[in-house]
Amino acid sequence: MTLISRLVFFKDEQKTEKKSSERITKNEISIVIPVKDNQKGIDNYLTKFFETHSKANFPKEIIIVDNNSSPAIELKSEYLNFGLPIELILCRKIGPASARNKGAKIAKGKWLLFNDSDCIPTKSIIRGYLKADNNSVAYAGNIKSLDNDKLSKYYESQEILIPLKTYDENGDFVPQYLITANSLIWKKAFNAIGGFNEQIAIAGGEDVDLGLRLSENGNLSYAFDSVAIHDFSDGILGFYKRFKRYGEGNRIVEELWKTDLKPTLFRPNERNFVNEILAKFQYIGLRIGYRKADKIVRKYGLQQSTVVKNK
Repeated sequence: MTLISRLVFFKDEQKTEKKSSERITKNEISIVIPVKDNQKGIDNYLTKFFETHSKANFPKEIIIVDNNSSPAIELKSEYLNFGLPIELILCRKIGPASARNKGAKIAKGKWLLFNDSDCIPTKSIIRGYLKADNNSVAYAGNIKSLDNDKLSKYYESQEILIPLKTYDENGDFVPQYLITANSLIWKKAFNAIGGFNEQIAIAGGEDVDLGLRLSENGNLSYAFDSVAIHDFSDGILGFYKRFKRYGEGNRIVEELWKTDLKPTLFRPNERNFVNEILAKFQYIGLRIGYRKADKIVRKYGLQQSTVVKNK
């Protein structure tokens, strides 16, 4: 998942015919969740999923991809008693891009629903996509904050996990890219572009790059009625680490797409004293991460700069 404040690059003048997907059906959706060191998150996700979904509303399967957790992620036997196939697999290659690709490779469904391990599903997480179905190749779902503290309110008011809006030729809002905390992708289109770029071994930039490549293949749409709840309880240190990582991801996407994603000062969407302070702190995190990645990109190039530990 990645925050992008803006994307600036020229439009390709070559008009390529965009593909249309198959219709979305719930029993053709494979949920893929990468996880590293978050047993609690996986337990919360599965517990809430079975609280909010009856057997009639089950997807095809849930695939959990353990990306070198220590201790290893475990799948409690109680979750196997609901009649929904759940598979826990291991991905040794570092990074959520690699973990998601491994999960997608074994997925049996025609659609891939990517969620993060710090997300909690709601009863609308699948049906929201069914409602939004318009033959797009991918859909950006909605994210709400779990708690009501000042940090959580800031994340939500800034739409940190909602892709930037742009307009299509009909004047409708469409996402410029995807954020894989909650997104649904047609597997045929996913495979056609080669999945996630595994050079990007951090949790930042990999989903934006994927969404931009998908948008060259077919249309992207919002599915605001598909809601996942995000747990932002990692406090101010987690806030700083998150935006530092996003700053690194921005620099990588900038290099890949020859655009301008250098962090700039900004005012928060909801202006109050706390949000003004948090916006400055967000900028500092983005700036430090961007500069860190920039030094490595300039010295070694893209491949070396992106193969780093996923923190």
